[in-house]
This record gives sequence, structure tokens and C-alpha cells, in this order.
Amino acid sequence: MTGGKIDLRNRVFHGDCMDLFEEIPDGYVSMILTDPPYGISYKNNFANRKHDLLPGDDGIDYERMARESYRILQDNAHAYFFTRFDCYPHHYECLVKAGFSVKNCMVVEKGNICGIGDLQGSFANNAEWIIFCQKGRRLFNHTTLLQNRKKEGSLFQRGRPPSRKYKTRFNACWFGEEYPKATYNSAWHIQQGIHHPTIKNVELLKWLIQISSLPGELVFDGFLGTGSTALAAKQTGRDYLGAEIEHKYYQIIGKRLCC
Repeated sequence: MTGGKIDLRNRVFHGDCMDLFEEIPDGYVSMILTDPPYGISYKNNFANRKHDLLPGDDGIDYERMARESYRILQDNAHAYFFTRFDCYPHHYECLVKAGFSVKNCMVVEKGNICGIGDLQGSFANNAEWIIFCQKGRRLFNHTTLLQNRKKEGSLFQRGRPPSRKYKTRFNACWFGEEYPKATYNSAWHIQQGIHHPTIKNVELLKWLIQISSLPGELVFDGFLGTGSTALAAKQTGRDYLGAEIEHKYYQIIGKRLCC
């Protein structure tokens, strides 16, 4: 990449997203959905198969990442950043300083119980945290993802419109059978032959993409891992753009997107 004009739609770059940022014009992407390294040196104490330390998991320049993310995002658009409870204050501060309006911290049930930390002296981590931001203000799309429990046309109370068939406002906490899980269980990893310590469930990402973007718009993920965000964008009729620094995961992305 040299700074000249290149086609950035439906591209996955093998390298550091901080370098890719330099190639992306202001306001170029329609939505950001990403899981940056947290700087916690992830180690799963449950797993028999140990994962290598993820590149960047000893810490990234989160302030610069937040600033560049804000710059490349178009006005009146949504951004989602996965985080952790102990990283949330710093991530929140960086995102606000960059210019984002932080609207919610979503909590989404994992598909498996996380095995990091003190297995006998702390509570099991069974949820993912996601910081939901806006640049300007964008309304949620009306989707058919989740039906209202009340019958269509039911009245709530005086002054409110009758119930619609599908939800137009979602809870910030996604738990239970009606919502997709944030991650896959161990059986999925074995069946697919994909081993990555923080891989996200494509179905969850598809829900967020459908809520916050339109077909044909461009979804960005600078830390693609095994490519779940790009695959979710492709399956929902959106374009994707992102980077992955680790070669073995970059190869997996290519295989997943070709299927």
C-alpha cells in the first residue's frame, strides 16, 4: 500500500490495521464492528489446546485506533467495539475523546463458559461486552430479527402506537434462546477445524450488521481474526473491509469467504 487510490471494498489485507488506516479516506466506511486486542495476554485455563499469544494482545495504541476509527466512519453511523469489564474504562475514555457518543454497553451471552482467570476464586465469564457508539446519530433499521411477544396491533398504553410484529428496539443485554450467542461452543471449533481464542459468532454479527447498516454499505473490522465480521457482512449483502496481522488466521479468512 503506497497511499495511491486502491479499491477498498471487499478486501482483506494481511498486515497491521494501523497501516491500513493510512489508506482509508475520511468518512469512507458505513459501520465499524471490531474486537481489538485488550492487552490481557489471553490464556484459556480450560482448554487442552493452548493458543499462541495474539499479536497486539500485549497492548495496542487504543487511543490512536479510536481516533482513526472515528475519522474513517461516515457521519451518522454506528460503531461496535468488543471490550472487557477491566478494559472498559480505558476504552470508553479513548472512544469519547475521539469524538464518539457512547450510547450503551451491550452484554451478550457466550456460547461457552470462558476459562480464563482464577477458576476457583472468581465468577465464570459467560458474557461478552460490546461498546455501542454513534458518530452523529443514526436510527436503528426496522428488521425481522425478533418478534414482539405481544400480538401485532396490541395497545400498550394511551399515547403509544400499537405493537408491531417485529421489535424495533432491542435490549442492551442479550441472553436466552431468542438471541444469538456471542461465541461458539467447543464442539463447533472441533467440527470446523478453526481454533482461535476469541472468535465471534457470525450470527450475532449478522444481527448487529442488519440493525445498523443497509445492503451495499461497507462494514469495517481492523482486527478480523478468522474473518467472522467479513463473512457476516457478505452473508447479509454488505461489503467488507479489514485487516488481519497473523498469517495463519489470514489464510483461514480466505477459505471462509470462498465457501
